[in-house]
Amino acid sequence: MAEQNNKKGSKIHGLVLLKGAPGKEKPDESTYAFESVDQEKKIKLAHQLVPYRSVYLYSIMLINDSLAPITEIKIRIKFPEFLVLSRINPPEFSTNPPQRDNLGSQQVNFEIDELSESSQKQINFYFNPVPRNNKGDVNTYITYVNNKDFVRVLNSDTKKIEIILPKIEPKIISSAKISEFLKIEGIKKAVKSLGIGTKNKVDLDLYFSHIEQLLGMHKFQLIAKDDKKKIAWFYGTDLISKQEILVIGQIVSDKVEFLAAAQIHPVLISLLAMLSEDYKKRITSIGIVKSPNEIFDLECDFCGAIFDRFPAKGESIECKNCHRVQTVW
Repeated sequence: MAEQNNKKGSKIHGLVLLKGAPGKEKPDESTYAFESVDQEKKIKLAHQLVPYRSVYLYSIMLINDSLAPITEIKIRIKFPEFLVLSRINPPEFSTNPPQRDNLGSQQVNFEIDELSESSQKQINFYFNPVPRNNKGDVNTYITYVNNKDFVRVLNSDTKKIEIILPKIEPKIISSAKISEFLKIEGIKKAVKSLGIGTKNKVDLDLYFSHIEQLLGMHKFQLIAKDDKKKIAWFYGTDLISKQEILVIGQIVSDKVEFLAAAQIHPVLISLLAMLSEDYKKRITSIGIVKSPNEIFDLECDFCGAIFDRFPAKGESIECKNCHRVQTVW
């Protein structure tokens, strides 16, 4: 972490208020206690970037280990243009749309009035990757005012992120091996769930047919399927990571879902982003919807859990995980 000392300008704190004439009245004891606290090396910033479900989670934690508060905290998160910020938790930290610069980066800015003594604040950012081979940096920059009225700076170290799209080679396994694969120690799983916002009559057989066509186009081997239940299992090996991948495509409760499993989590995130984008393009190209924006990711805006069904237009739905009520479309 890098820190700087800068005396805050008079426009921000122009006056030091005293009660009565100097020497004739005792200073406020609580103010004196806060001002006498040494905050050096006790205000810290921790952060991490990790795969989480079908997205990347960037988490920052501002830690105040001192016995006095810090105030006027300004936070800037900078991230590459191939990451799409889908949500922030806690929700009260949601910001305006990210600003873009000329260097291929985006940033979001927000403020916290105060962080109390001996406390910490964690904020989580969830990013969907654009399915393109790419790499970039994620950074955090924080300024705050300490108990001695100085502006201080905390800069994080750089977190690297690289998106590598899988290249699939089909592999045949028996359907009996599917359950064994899912029980392998360390196996990771992730889901993308989509709702197609059409005013026309829903053709679930057509939606299921396009799942099979799409996964075949990406060279996955069809292992088994149940046309009545609209579920199919596919298998393949990623030639780049050398990982074997199981994908389940299904239609359930009016949702189009891709469920994937592999031992390397970033492979799943890249794969599901690719399948989701390609499926949206296919459904748009055949005129079911006018735009990919009319196909919705069925994740809770607050906790990220998958909705148990695709609600009708204008209908509210309660998340079964966090119990927040929201409208998808």
